[in-house]
Amino acid sequence: MNSSPGTNPLPRSATEGATVTVLIPTALRRFAAQQSRLEVRACSAGEALREIGRQYPQLHAQLFAANDSLRRFINIFVNSRNIRELQQEETALTDLDTITILPAIAGG
Repeated sequence: MNSSPGTNPLPRSATEGATVTVLIPTALRRFAAQQSRLEVRACSAGEALREIGRQYPQLHAQLFAANDSLRRFINIFVNSRNIRELQQEETALTDLDTITILPAIAGG
């Protein structure tokens, strides 16, 4: 992206990101119009999750706490790697990556 001297470059936006697939688990599909997968453009895992949250506000409430941090019981994988082992929400995405949302299930 080119900019003239003395001007700020344009901010990054989701339209410049990678095209990724987000897999929605059965337990959360009711918050995403019963969709099992969504396609979004984003630069990072957190940006992708926030984008689907913009599209489906009830899903956003399931993924993020009131302070907009990812809920502890929600595990997010980019391809087969947990983002907690990578750069967390800042984990970079490339075209054709798959994000899997995996809520922890408690039982007894």
